[in-house]
Amino acid sequence: MPPRELPAEALNADNPRVASLTETSTSVTNEDELVEAEARAEAARTRAIRLRKQAEAASSDQGNRSGAEENDDERDVGVAFAKGEAESAPSRRRRLHRPTRKALAVVAAVMFICATLTASGYLLWLHHNVMQQRQRTAEFATAARNAVVMMMSLDPGKAREDMQRFADDTTGLFKAGILMGGDDAVKALEQSQVTSKGAVHAVAVESATEDSAVVLVAAKSEFAKPGQAKPESRSLRLVVSLQRDGGQLKVSRIEFVP
Repeated sequence: MPPRELPAEALNADNPRVASLTETSTSVTNEDELVEAEARAEAARTRAIRLRKQAEAASSDQGNRSGAEENDDERDVGVAFAKGEAESAPSRRRRLHRPTRKALAVVAAVMFICATLTASGYLLWLHHNVMQQRQRTAEFATAARNAVVMMMSLDPGKAREDMQRFADDTTGLFKAGILMGGDDAVKALEQSQVTSKGAVHAVAVESATEDSAVVLVAAKSEFAKPGQAKPESRSLRLVVSLQRDGGQLKVSRIEFVP
């Protein structure tokens, strides 16, 4: 059976019916494409939301696990540190409060050496001071003894020389007084013709510094007058003050004690 041919007017685009059908078909096609595009967009949004939630969940789990691991590590380190402190504290106390025998022996040896050196130094210093004091005491005692013997030993034939020799061993105001009355003393001695001789029985240094001293002297003086068979004697006690003058000890004062 031959195909049926449509009327020519049906194929004419200017036919109102054909145009209406064409517009209707085009409208339906556009609406279907729009619905399909909206469906795909909705599906894409849903998928994107799901993927984002999964990523956030995964990130949260990883952070929790990492934080838990860090907390565990910190806790382990803290426990280890505390354990180390707890273990080291007694050992430190043992080291501080329980020194070894070797350490005690070393400390004792050092203390003994220091004490020995200190004692030796003190003894040397004390010995040096004692020796210096003894030397000064002997020097002052000798000077006082010689001065008293010289003052008491007078010869009328050498009265001026004896008086000058004694004046040379004096100093200060005491020397000035001897020089002022020296001539009168020499004349009196020459006229009397009395010979005297002195002797020292005991000497004691009462006080002393490096350049001065006060010395107690116990002496005896014998007087022999012309024509007298037996000389007279007299015991004397004197306080002799000495002063260093020009490097030499000299008499600065003499007092007679009753």
